[in-house]
Amino acid sequence: MTRSSSASLGPRRSHALGACSTCRRRHVRCDQKRPSCRSCRTLGLRCEGFPGKVRWMRSSGDGENDAEDTHHGTRRHLYTERSRLSMTNSLGADLVSGSIDASLAEIDLRSRDPTRSSEDEIIVGPFSVLDFTSSQSSGDCVSARPAAQEVNQESPVAPMPLAAPIPPGSTDVGNTSTSGPAFSMLDSQEIMDDFLRWSDILGFSPEQLGPSLQPPFDVDLGGYGDSWDLTSENAFRSGALVLAGCNQDAFQGLVSTHDAMGAGSEQLDIMADVPFLLKHFQDIVVPQMVAMPLGQKSPWKMLNIPGALATFGDLTILEAQDINLARLANLYAVMACSATHLALNPSTSLERSVYHWQNVAAQAFEEAKDHMKMSLKNETEEPKKTKYKDQLMALCALIEYAVISGQQTYARCFLVDAERLLRLRGLSKHRISQKARLLHHVYTWLRIVGESTYVLHDYSPSSSFLESLDSNFRLRRPGGNVAATSEWNTRLDDFLRLESRNPDCDLNIDEPKDRETGFYDIHLQDSRSFPETLYKQIYGIPETWLSLVSQTTRLANVMESFCIAQRSCKGINVEAWETLHRRSMLLENMICSLSLGRSRGGRIEDTDTSTATRHMFQALSAALVIFFYRRIRQVHPVVLGGEVNKVISSLNQFNTALPHEKLTGPGTAWPAFIAGCEAITEPQREDIMQWLNEADSKCGFAAFRTAKDVMTELWRKQDQHLATGRGEPVPTWIDITRQAQSWPMLC
Repeated sequence: MTRSSSASLGPRRSHALGACSTCRRRHVRCDQKRPSCRSCRTLGLRCEGFPGKVRWMRSSGDGENDAEDTHHGTRRHLYTERSRLSMTNSLGADLVSGSIDASLAEIDLRSRDPTRSSEDEIIVGPFSVLDFTSSQSSGDCVSARPAAQEVNQESPVAPMPLAAPIPPGSTDVGNTSTSGPAFSMLDSQEIMDDFLRWSDILGFSPEQLGPSLQPPFDVDLGGYGDSWDLTSENAFRSGALVLAGCNQDAFQGLVSTHDAMGAGSEQLDIMADVPFLLKHFQDIVVPQMVAMPLGQKSPWKMLNIPGALATFGDLTILEAQDINLARLANLYAVMACSATHLALNPSTSLERSVYHWQNVAAQAFEEAKDHMKMSLKNETEEPKKTKYKDQLMALCALIEYAVISGQQTYARCFLVDAERLLRLRGLSKHRISQKARLLHHVYTWLRIVGESTYVLHDYSPSSSFLESLDSNFRLRRPGGNVAATSEWNTRLDDFLRLESRNPDCDLNIDEPKDRETGFYDIHLQDSRSFPETLYKQIYGIPETWLSLVSQTTRLANVMESFCIAQRSCKGINVEAWETLHRRSMLLENMICSLSLGRSRGGRIEDTDTSTATRHMFQALSAALVIFFYRRIRQVHPVVLGGEVNKVISSLNQFNTALPHEKLTGPGTAWPAFIAGCEAITEPQREDIMQWLNEADSKCGFAAFRTAKDVMTELWRKQDQHLATGRGEPVPTWIDITRQAQSWPMLC
């Protein structure tokens, strides 16, 4: 069926004149209800009124009509009726036999006459022919055609010209200065009226930045993390979403990777590459970006790829006109991930150049970002409410793209938007579907593992933090049912909140937690085991490991804020510190038990787990021990040498087991980074760097390059410190990343 025939079967789109100025600017339908249209009222926008109607002649008559005409524009005929009638008769007289069809047939006949001179014009009545043959000789035309054909045969795909190509995800820890075009993440008109201040979730406070450092992004979003409520129905429309409304002035000076890659490049027909990109994403990218090469229940293969295929079919085969924006964002985000991988690994596609895939990735990402922004603003609630899983699926794909390409600003924005969407639409459901749970697991992994290496918070104690200290932790989380926890479900979690759970029953990982707690504990603040968890099926690891990472990160942030409060405030409750110290001891016992394989909730069974998975989990467990003693105890790196050797040995055994089980790897960079930053001896450093180089050569993801850059700079400073024998603490990866304002995204 042709496009014209299929289009004729569908209903014709009606265009109503007289829309309000706001709907005209947004290019949406307007119901023309006065004084403000229903479309603007539904989206919470200010209706800018209706423009004056155009009339052919000003009304003449009574004063009432004259007063009404003052509000309308008028249009006067340029020619009189007599002049227009004369022109009509003159044009009709020049037609062949007085017929338009006969005149067009005459033009066609004269243009086909081989004896006609190229200088003769063909004019029949009001019609004429535009002829280019007079501008060049016939000999030039004959000689030019074979040359063009020869060029096409030699180079079917011309490379896109780029002055200075920048590979996606390139990082430079030593140089944080930025220049170039402004960071134009979002250009929405309905952005926040006043600048949101949320430095503890996204961005950095001005006090943290040194005078010589330019911030990678300067989004100060203040202290809403403890108290901001998402229950308002206008939460998405009021500009609260980071993605749906960012102040452009806040992003001046940032060079986006794709701003540099796409500079000067023309728009490509990226739809032609969709089949190849989707297949490449499923066969190559997905196995390489998961933590472990397991793949029993991959949300990417079960949700994102089928959704992208269905959307592509609707666009091309079915020519559907009502595809929701969230599905389009997922399609373009998956394409961007796949094209970025091809640009980072040129050997995987010899038919196209690196420049081509860089431009495809840049263009696809811009499309995905714009569609996601509009979906969060317009499709979150009625009248165009889309499926929750479509929006969260697209956001997870955008987060993964930002992690793969190493764009920390976008990754942070998408993560915060995903949590807001999850709390507003996901946790408010009475029943969470299996597909939604899969997406929740993906978000939890990305957020917790990403948060573990994010140390750029503003750790200054908030008012609620100090209030909790003064009340001796009497602010406790409500118990068990969904109704009681609804208040907590609607508040964003910044991993800085101070809570008390005496007698710390949530750290007893050998006890099970109920279904409601397991389904709604998206950040795994409760470390007890959950029988219905899906982390083993998705990532090959027990939920206990991920919950202990979350607990350690949260406790480290709280203790750092406590130390700042202790130095700046008087009368800090000593019992509060004792409570934190007791909790750190319980957490230490749980982590060491997990590393020794003596905790029931954190075991990896030999019967249903591959050898490679067991070795990677051993590396993750040993790295978790290192992570705890670095963030909580802050010990000297020499003390952690034994755990570093365990990580190195497990990672090498993991690589050895990959080819025997026909797996690609390379696995997650998290254990290599955590252990490598505590490596003091040269053999340890060489082994860690060799493993990272091999992993980088397999996939080229930004995480491995970032890990190598941070460790190289850290080792240099550690060697200088140990050589001078100064009394200051040994430099750590926390110091390096804070100085460089860098976020190692190892998720």
